[in-house]
Amino acid sequence: MTPASSVRRTLAERTYWPENIGRTGIFAGAGVIATLNALADQIVAFDGSLIIHILNLGGLSAVIWFALYAALKIGMEAGDEPLRKTDLPVLLAILASCFIPVTVAARGGVLLCACYFFATTRPDAPGRRVALVLLALTGTLVWGPLILTLLAAPILSLDAHITGWVIGSPVTANMVQFAGTDRIYIVAMACSSIHNISLAIVLWCTAVALFNLKVDRRLLLICAGMMSLMFALNIVRLSLMGLFPDQFEFLHAGAGGLLFGWLEVIAMAILAGFGVSNAVARPR
Repeated sequence: MTPASSVRRTLAERTYWPENIGRTGIFAGAGVIATLNALADQIVAFDGSLIIHILNLGGLSAVIWFALYAALKIGMEAGDEPLRKTDLPVLLAILASCFIPVTVAARGGVLLCACYFFATTRPDAPGRRVALVLLALTGTLVWGPLILTLLAAPILSLDAHITGWVIGSPVTANMVQFAGTDRIYIVAMACSSIHNISLAIVLWCTAVALFNLKVDRRLLLICAGMMSLMFALNIVRLSLMGLFPDQFEFLHAGAGGLLFGWLEVIAMAILAGFGVSNAVARPR
């Protein structure tokens, strides 16, 4: 006869699923659900080409999906620490934000989850690593859009002027003239380098949290390199749009834009992988 507890333990080991999901796992799940709700408008919005939408990972960067996976993985492996009395109202508020049919509410839910969990976990605990990932996601969900809203004119003008300098075309504010024509194109908020830079920060923080790395000067240089690389690649894409006006739609929202998005992710991943491998090899 096999005791029921042994069967339960064997099943848990076979499926790699913890017997008891603790406080960290619950908050990781809450943060992931709130993030998906915050990005629901991008996930459900597509132009009718389901294949392109799938290849585009539901309108979300692979970096975002990786961060969500990392948060859940760390959370599920963190043990079965019980919830605290103060956790319940916070979790209810996060859950409630997901039912409000405005994405800004769920963005606030992610911010609440990240800040509260960061403040209530020990620096050496797995929960602090989950909070780091969620805080990084707020850069894409909250702080990046807020910075763009408040400083859109100078930021977009900077992108436009650098692009104009690269292709040798005149620029007015955030409007760049196509090379060899009298037409112009506008560097809009969705094309700002802020988006790429925030994704670089998300990937770097996720790698640090997932591999439990010690942050030192060299690892910070990797982060700066990833941010600079994303800024440069965005300028390259904007410049190609200006140099080849007939291919504007292809590079902006078509297959070319999709391929360029994957190129950016691969370039970031290579640099992040280099940083992780070197950090792991260094003594702690």
